[in-house]
Amino acid sequence: MQLRNALLLALIVLSTALSACAVQLTPTADTSVAPVTIDGYANPDLLVDTAWIQEHSADANVRLIHAGGSPEDYAAGHIPNAVFVSVGGEMTNPEDSTKGQILTQDQLSALLSHLGVTPETTVVFYDSSNNLQSARAYWVLKYYQHADVRIYDGGITKWQADGQALVTDEVAVTPTEYVAQDPDLAIRTTTEYVLERLDDENVVMCDTRNAEEFAGTDVRSARGGHIPGAINIDWTYNVDEDGTFKDAQTLYDLYTKAGFDPDKQIITYCQTGVRGAHTWFVLRELLGFPDVRNYDGSWEEYGNRPDTPIES
Repeated sequence: MQLRNALLLALIVLSTALSACAVQLTPTADTSVAPVTIDGYANPDLLVDTAWIQEHSADANVRLIHAGGSPEDYAAGHIPNAVFVSVGGEMTNPEDSTKGQILTQDQLSALLSHLGVTPETTVVFYDSSNNLQSARAYWVLKYYQHADVRIYDGGITKWQADGQALVTDEVAVTPTEYVAQDPDLAIRTTTEYVLERLDDENVVMCDTRNAEEFAGTDVRSARGGHIPGAINIDWTYNVDEDGTFKDAQTLYDLYTKAGFDPDKQIITYCQTGVRGAHTWFVLRELLGFPDVRNYDGSWEEYGNRPDTPIES
């Protein structure tokens, strides 16, 4: 009898324990979050395709610009009616102590005057580097509030994939007297601005460099690593194999699942603000996130300063 009672007591204790475990493993509420569906880009007109280029590139109020590369690359073959701009040369300020900083208001005025641009001109950039140089050039013009700027999505790669030929003809340009507007300070940040917001829970840093740069094993400044708290999404994840931007839903899922909340301020950065501008374009212009700023000095400035906190 005693053995039977002991076994019965053991079974009761075991049953109670299992019941307790079952309760702990069962959620008290449905914590799943319904996926957000994105109905296309927020500003689809900012991207043009091959048909648009064929129809409009010769219009008097359109200036098609081959961005980046070298003058030799441009001379060897470019899209008809396109002029050349060196993004890393003509669109940066050689007098700034930090490499790659945006050119000044007067410098942009002189450049666009040389290219025959007026305030009413529709400026369309294209490149051969997955829209990378074009996005930086776009950001420069939007910083100085040029009204109508667009990107030929996919550039030379898409042009040739669509069966179109490149030309070597020189393009005659009639200079203008362009005067750039005051900058839009809400789309560009400085090192001081970043440092003041390292502990701000409403600000998220987006490191657009590769994983090795983020980890600090690929060192391109005095120090390697990343800004504390930054989330790393390599800019190349923004594009498909043909050089065009990925669809809106894919991009939205990529960034929101990584921790980028549209309701927060997002600061993009890279080495010199070029890759950062590409991601800025995706987040602000294609996805419509309201407050996205490109840190122009990026790691070139942050990583070369001895007083900035770094994680690696």
